[in-house]
Amino acid sequence: MKITLLIDGKEKTFIAPFVSTRRLKETLALSKLMERGVNSDSIDTLGEYMVDVYGKQFTIDELLDGFPASEFIDKVVEDMEKVIGSFEKKLKN
Repeated sequence: MKITLLIDGKEKTFIAPFVSTRRLKETLALSKLMERGVNSDSIDTLGEYMVDVYGKQFTIDELLDGFPASEFIDKVVEDMEKVIGSFEKKLKN
């Protein structure tokens, strides 16, 4: 997984490190939260999740200020699906 943010006027790309089982657990819980809809509080929660997924290589403020609003939810869902996806595939086999 990777994400590109605009920080200090420059694009910076970050790669997510190792994804732990704890992160899978958090991702499953967040997917339930998202079913209820998105509001300003959930954006903060999802933003903190993304900061954690990427190993705190950037801050919540850098994410919120440096990532396009129109792509935020899509990116969160994409990354969540990558975390959950490998887990679900194994359950089906």
